[in-house]
Amino acid sequence: MSTLSELTTKADYIASKNNHLKSQWRAYQNSLIQAITQSNKKINHEFVCGEEQDIRFLLFNHFTISIHLSDDFYSQDIVYSLNMAHGNNQEADFKAFAHARLSEEGYVDDHVDIREKSAVLEHYLNMIAAIYQCLFDSLHSNQPIQPQLEKLLIQEEKLA
Repeated sequence: MSTLSELTTKADYIASKNNHLKSQWRAYQNSLIQAITQSNKKINHEFVCGEEQDIRFLLFNHFTISIHLSDDFYSQDIVYSLNMAHGNNQEADFKAFAHARLSEEGYVDDHVDIREKSAVLEHYLNMIAAIYQCLFDSLHSNQPIQPQLEKLLIQEEKLA
């Protein structure tokens, strides 16, 4: 049977690890927001206020991307999702299209330092490149966009 001292030590360890990961998450959020808002690249992309623990970006004043840590306790899984709701009156319907891993050491996918804004921006742009490609291909071939985006999201579900 564990003593109160042992439980206290374990509780402190758990809380410390979880708080450290949340701190890394906030550093990633700040780096990404600053990188995008300070970027002079014309990617039709703007920061919009998210809810609770996510950050959101609006593409072409229409498509909303949400980035958040998975809901699991001490999750290191960064989830990139796209709002698939049609029209402004519908409730948000975010579907994951990509994932990355946030380490305790402050790296995304084991190689992107979360404090290097340019590296964080490049990683993020690589994560969302499939969305831009899908939009480009749909417009270029004069095809509806929504079904193409849904195919992209279905591919992600199969990989998950």
